[in-house]
Amino acid sequence: MNCPKCGTPINRFDLAPNCKKCGVHIMYYTQEEDLARDAKKTELEFTSARILVAKIKAAFIKGKLPVIRIILLLLSAVSLILPVFELKLSFPWWEYKISAGAIGIYSIISDSFFSVLGSFPGLGEGKELFIVTLISFVLLLLSALSIIASLVMLILSFINIRKTAKMMYITGIIGAIFAAVNTVISFIAVSQAVHYEFITATAMYGSVLCMIILAAFSIVNIMIYKAPPAAEISKADAKRLEIKRKLKDGEITLDELPLPIVEEDKKTTDKKEDKKPVRKKTARNGGKKK
Repeated sequence: MNCPKCGTPINRFDLAPNCKKCGVHIMYYTQEEDLARDAKKTELEFTSARILVAKIKAAFIKGKLPVIRIILLLLSAVSLILPVFELKLSFPWWEYKISAGAIGIYSIISDSFFSVLGSFPGLGEGKELFIVTLISFVLLLLSALSIIASLVMLILSFINIRKTAKMMYITGIIGAIFAAVNTVISFIAVSQAVHYEFITATAMYGSVLCMIILAAFSIVNIMIYKAPPAAEISKADAKRLEIKRKLKDGEITLDELPLPIVEEDKKTTDKKEDKKPVRKKTARNGGKKK
């Protein structure tokens, strides 16, 4: 270690705060330079944070379309709870309902009813009804996976609004196709259940609603893809972002930059001051009247 002012070598076991040759305080000699360097780093880091917030606002709440997209995605998840069709097994000694939906799957698992579903093939043509019910459950799970993929893309949409909108358009279309096929499956289940006296099937509206919502979700995403909302970045932050890129590429060094790195525009600062609420001064009750 050397003295920061005169360059005299300092022994590592020398704990004196001052240089023995020039007398300068070793710790505080470069304090102003270090503080200025830290201030420059902080200015650039806050710029990155402001730009990130601006991108998040643009992806989620800037305009009507991003808000509508969030609402449609949540509604599509809720629509999975609604049943696609219902099967009612009626026996003289026992009765059970099977709902082809998210709640129905939970009920079947909690009631350990898979063994009963497995006995359907022993009912002659009941094998086809068992296969139809199983396909409906698989399509329901595939629709749920497409919605989960859309949710992941929505969370990451601030990274690249156009690309994620395109991906959500694709996953929305795939989920809508699964829901449409599930709607057809529900009518097939109703036609198959006619052959049995102890089985009745009723087509429900869960898959139809899910299909409509996902189709609308895809349309909104293609509209966002064509005209993505832009993040509002000030000119000063844009300059700082360019300077940060040059620092990363090694074109300039931190010591070469002034402090502050970029001067704020006076118009923007004046607008911020004008937005501050002004308190009205009220006369005291004890004031003298002329």
